[in-house]
Amino acid sequence: MAFSDNPILNVTDPDNEVTDVPEFPSLNGPQRLVAAATKQPKNRQKVKLSPGHSPLDWAKLTSSGQNLRGVYQLGRYTIEDIRKHRTPEDAWTAIHGKVYNLTPYLKFHPGGEKDLLRCAGRDGTKLFMLTHSWVNIDYLMEQCLVGFLIPS
Repeated sequence: MAFSDNPILNVTDPDNEVTDVPEFPSLNGPQRLVAAATKQPKNRQKVKLSPGHSPLDWAKLTSSGQNLRGVYQLGRYTIEDIRKHRTPEDAWTAIHGKVYNLTPYLKFHPGGEKDLLRCAGRDGTKLFMLTHSWVNIDYLMEQCLVGFLIPS
């Protein structure tokens, strides 16, 4: 196999047919570069998620049509409003000016509930960017969007 910027993987399907597919994310692709450049806290660990709380289960829940927002219409919230929501039963945060209800996602977070609650009740943008800069928060938490952060 000749060297290229996008390594090719040989994938065998159930009928034993071999197909060449490009490796993803590519070796020097933006997804790997951003993840590699993001400094990780030394004591950060993933936790064992309880059954029914995998990323696939989260995807199913967000596409179920269930109201994960906890509100019926988007609103405008100050940081003072967000500070009222910092318990495991009612956790909100602001990331990039958008306010999210974290409560439904707590049991699905790979770092555990305690880790995610660090940004509950406050603007979690800085912490999010330090630990998850490669994550598309708009997609991941789209169904948990409650509104937008406005100045006090």
